[in-house]
Amino acid sequence: MPGLVMGCAMLTCSGCGNADEGPDRPLARAYEQVLSWDDLRQVIPPDASGADSAAMAGQYIEMWLRQQAILHMAEQNQVAGSLDLEAQLEDYRRSLVIFGYEQALVDQKLDTAVTPADVEAYYTDHQPNFELKEAVLRMRWFKVNEPDKRTLRKMTDRFLHGDVDELHELELWLARNGVTIVDHGSSWYPVTTAQAEMELPAVQQGVDLSRQGKQVVTSDNGAWFIDVVEFRAQNSISPLDMVRSDIRAILLNQRKLQLIEDMRASVYAQAIENKDVERFVP
Repeated sequence: MPGLVMGCAMLTCSGCGNADEGPDRPLARAYEQVLSWDDLRQVIPPDASGADSAAMAGQYIEMWLRQQAILHMAEQNQVAGSLDLEAQLEDYRRSLVIFGYEQALVDQKLDTAVTPADVEAYYTDHQPNFELKEAVLRMRWFKVNEPDKRTLRKMTDRFLHGDVDELHELELWLARNGVTIVDHGSSWYPVTTAQAEMELPAVQQGVDLSRQGKQVVTSDNGAWFIDVVEFRAQNSISPLDMVRSDIRAILLNQRKLQLIEDMRASVYAQAIENKDVERFVP
């Protein structure tokens, strides 16, 4: 680790010395704690240059000294009657060990296959849980700024009443003129988001987006061509497509909890059977 050796030599700390003085060479002390050369070696990248090593080493030593000073003050001024630190650490250690085992068990044995039938069954049985907090819809729309009223009337007629060929011609006209069709026909989103997205003038903010089908809204700022594919009112039940991923997550979490509960019960029953655990009569 030539960079670190050179960096250590560059430190102004008197305890740095050189690499021949051994890995236990002290670099700093705080109360009863000592920071050694070996401790520092673990936090400095082996490919760092001499200058970089010196800078990082100096910063780390300074940070370590500050941290130890604060830790010492905190330990000396613990609130009387507070929970014993060793007990807290042991409880935390136990929790980590158990969590690690349970997570490994879940990764190994959890059945993650959720069928459409599973999702639909849960949706049907728990519909009150999927009440909409706000109205949502599926829609397509585009806006044009066409000053020629005759052209605008022709576009409106094709949009509202045109056959497949006429609608295709309308789409070609939009493409030639750089007009984007915003297509949310296959995905649900809030009505408030749709209104903000369209940027309707204040006078047109009350346009009825709950009305399924096509409509054209005109103003001095242009014309909005709107096609509401489907609408769901506030407080109605969410469409299945909106909550499908949520239901899958719920089902997997239920399976996970059941798997862990079954494992705990099995382990405890086995320990009792093997007489590894017992309860003494008081």
